[in-house]
Amino acid sequence: MLTPETQLFLEGLKNLNRPPIDQIPVELMRDQLETMITLYGGSRLQNVPHEDSTLALQKADKPIKIRSFQVEAPKGVILYAHGGGWTKGSLDTHHVMCQNLAQATHSHVIAIAYSLSPEHVYPVALNEIEAVYEWAVTKQSLPVSVAGDSAGANLIAGLIVRLNNKQSTLPKGCIFFYPAFDLTCQLESLQEFAEGYMLSRHSVMYYINNYLGGDLTSAESPEVSPLWSMKDINFPQTLIIAAEYDPLRDDSRIAKDILKQKGALKGYLEVPGVIHGFVQIPSFFPESAKVFEWISKFYSSENC
Repeated sequence: MLTPETQLFLEGLKNLNRPPIDQIPVELMRDQLETMITLYGGSRLQNVPHEDSTLALQKADKPIKIRSFQVEAPKGVILYAHGGGWTKGSLDTHHVMCQNLAQATHSHVIAIAYSLSPEHVYPVALNEIEAVYEWAVTKQSLPVSVAGDSAGANLIAGLIVRLNNKQSTLPKGCIFFYPAFDLTCQLESLQEFAEGYMLSRHSVMYYINNYLGGDLTSAESPEVSPLWSMKDINFPQTLIIAAEYDPLRDDSRIAKDILKQKGALKGYLEVPGVIHGFVQIPSFFPESAKVFEWISKFYSSENC
């Protein structure tokens, strides 16, 4: 069953009576997410300071803005790619989430403001993620891990596929929050939760179309749908957080089984009664705090 908080959240969305996602101007959609996170995304942590900077990297077509969240005596660096269907989301919408991740893992977290679609289509965002990763591996003195939620998790998994193909250095570890691993839309949960759970099948297809510039044949690329090549490539030790009532839930379940067989699954948490994106909205979902408590157990001194 849906948790009471989830039911209340979904009822509030229903009462907004919003038009179909493809009838909402992109800039308005982005502004709406910024507003929602300002209201319900939790308070910023004063003990996790941040600094914005811009990287001019040879493999990127334009300078890339990053936001670094710092903790005392860090154990490593985590590069973070935010979610938002490759279409929305920003350093601000994921600010508190990155602070919580930094605190839970005792790591510096570097969030990446990659180029959004539909203005920039595949592989622009993935190229930028790769460029920042290569910079981090070269410039950072601490071990580099990676993390992302939803579409951001897709970019991170695509990066790992690309690193395997190039026989490049893999990150030390990986954290996926409700990842989008299959853009060919074959999995049952996409049908089971097609309507009524905030992220719908229609919106998933809209986001995929934006990201791929209308060329849905490229969804079959291993970089775009990394789930289907996961069994054939090397993965770092990985944590996966999933939501029970999520159209993308089966992406996580199948990845869990594959990585477990490969010995690359560090931990799997499927939170009952909640929906896609819940970790980013702690004011509505108390389960968000429990997720970071769970993550922190894997980054204790004896397990890191």
